[in-house]
Amino acid sequence: MQAEEMVVSTSNRYLLAGWMSIIAAVLFPLQFIVGIVQGIIGARTFHIKGPIVGPADFLGLISTALAVYVIIMFRQLLHERFRYHGVDLLITISIWWLIGFQVLGLMLKTMLLLTNLPELMQIVMMLGLFSVAMVTVGIVDIMIAVRLLKLREQMSDLLAAYVYLTLAAGILEVTILLSPLALILVPITSIILGVVFLREKEEAEFV
Repeated sequence: MQAEEMVVSTSNRYLLAGWMSIIAAVLFPLQFIVGIVQGIIGARTFHIKGPIVGPADFLGLISTALAVYVIIMFRQLLHERFRYHGVDLLITISIWWLIGFQVLGLMLKTMLLLTNLPELMQIVMMLGLFSVAMVTVGIVDIMIAVRLLKLREQMSDLLAAYVYLTLAAGILEVTILLSPLALILVPITSIILGVVFLREKEEAEFV
């Protein structure tokens, strides 16, 4: 009876993580769309040249919070299903990267909004932050994927697809120039991981 209760509790926890991962996948492209509209309105209505802090950043905060929760639950899944701790440190780094990127991005945008720096300098500063962020997260993604490939024989095809796409995203990110393509993979991998979580109850019954 105790073992059955543990399975139900674990599946319920992963069920929430699954839906949060799918919601994060929807919010990710949505924040870019809102950001574009936000920039157009700011330029035409308020004559603001450069980044603007607004609804897109609020969506970014929510998306980041969901992503942090999902990553934590993914680490828990690796512990419980595979008894694997080989990416614990890398996942912790990913969590702090997500938080740091969001905070630094907001700080930079706020500073540029309040100052009167030339538009070219604003672009250079934003691209600089983006480039550093892409290279660092790309390296971490590659390391996580390579280590998780050691579990390939134990993984479901869906989880393996998530790992391979994470590896592909990491490679694109470190190139910087191809990093926009990696942004396309983010919601895809998030949906795949969400489905992995949602199917965990079904898989746990056979463990």
